[in-house]
Amino acid sequence: MRRREQRLFILTFLGPPLALYALFVLLPAVNAFRYSLSRWDGLTPPRWAGLANFRKILASGSDFLPAIGHNVFLTLVPGAIILSLALFFAYSIHQGIRGARIYRVAFFFPNVISSVAIALLWVLIYSTTDVGLLNNLLKLLGRRQAIAFTESGNLLWAIVPMVVWTATGFYMLLFLAAMENIPETYYEAARLDGTTPSGQFRHITLPLMWDVLTTGIIFLVVGGLKFFDAIWVMENGRPSPATHTMSTLMYSKVFQEYNVGYGTAISVMLFVLVLTATLVSLRLLRRERLEY
Repeated sequence: MRRREQRLFILTFLGPPLALYALFVLLPAVNAFRYSLSRWDGLTPPRWAGLANFRKILASGSDFLPAIGHNVFLTLVPGAIILSLALFFAYSIHQGIRGARIYRVAFFFPNVISSVAIALLWVLIYSTTDVGLLNNLLKLLGRRQAIAFTESGNLLWAIVPMVVWTATGFYMLLFLAAMENIPETYYEAARLDGTTPSGQFRHITLPLMWDVLTTGIIFLVVGGLKFFDAIWVMENGRPSPATHTMSTLMYSKVFQEYNVGYGTAISVMLFVLVLTATLVSLRLLRRERLEY
């Protein structure tokens, strides 16, 4: 095939997806950067504002800074629990415990439910009425007054078990797939040397699945920084300053207050933070790749 025909062949297959990507991803992204430098209510023509929106975001007393704190909380607290439980369950199933297939299905089941449905389910679990499972259990244990778990002051902590219940199965399967690719001969040699199961995990399993573990941590960091659905549903579309995350704040500014310039500036900050957190995580978690 001549060079010109090769180029035409490549262009035929790459052209349409690249054009769609430019139209639906790159162009909106460039416009978001442009609107972040303006004052705009979405109806009248945008007015140039320079870096005013970003100065307002970073100013003392800004509603953006507490939102970052909530995102960091929703990244670190559920993330640490999810990683620990997913590694424990994956390693236990990899060791061949009874009922392993049932556990795989049971743990992964929450992932097939939409995030909005899960949030509504947990609203019912936390309800202070007679249908609230958790408050009824506490009542049986002797507590007289119901706890308003979904109240703004308690909501972030109430979301932690929901996120753990939802996400642990996915990461368990991710880690389990990595563990099952490790040759069994390594474990047999370790057992002959008298290495304990915990030693096998630290010296064989963990180093040989490090790339997958790094991927899982990146997923958790990105997901935590973009957290939106559960807070929006549990707060009935009106998050308070005590529960706002960067995504809910951005949505509120754009679609409820019609402050599009400020909202898009938040989206730019969110993009920069997600990119920075991803690059820093990759740098900190980088290790020499082990071949096997």
